[in-house]
Amino acid sequence: MGQEERFFLSVAGLVEKEGKWDYETLSSLPKEDQVEEINQNNSGVIGSGIRLSALVRASRPLSDSDYITFTSQDEIYAASIPLDEALENGILIYKREGAPLPESKGGPVRLVFPEGENDCCNVKSVKKIELTVGKGKDTTTGDPDHDNPAIHGHSHDHKGSHGHGHSH
Repeated sequence: MGQEERFFLSVAGLVEKEGKWDYETLSSLPKEDQVEEINQNNSGVIGSGIRLSALVRASRPLSDSDYITFTSQDEIYAASIPLDEALENGILIYKREGAPLPESKGGPVRLVFPEGENDCCNVKSVKKIELTVGKGKDTTTGDPDHDNPAIHGHSHDHKGSHGHGHSH
């Protein structure tokens, strides 16, 4: 993504303070919220990022929000998961080797759960985060493109459960 195309990640929905974040503002968040050197061997994800909880905390979620939805830039892919689960170990990777995360690696911002087994919620090219009451848009199941690695990031064997927290 060239410098003329400035990327913003929006946080909206049931929050007191909606916001837009770019590479510089993500980098300026407190050091204790930065995560250096994420290496998720099972999906080949390498980079550095920010704890999802830092962005949500900065947005001041309303008390009744219980789900969080992540939408890709092309709006084809979305994952909606319980807010508590996402805050526990969600990381937004936004840089690799000190530079913005390239689109070829899921950038400019890629959601990962390095401590979890739910690769279905590892969303590439996240452009929007929305807090809701109840589940929001979710293409991780029942979607014809669910097995398309170009959109979804990985493919599955659809013989029942595939070990990622849901079955088909």
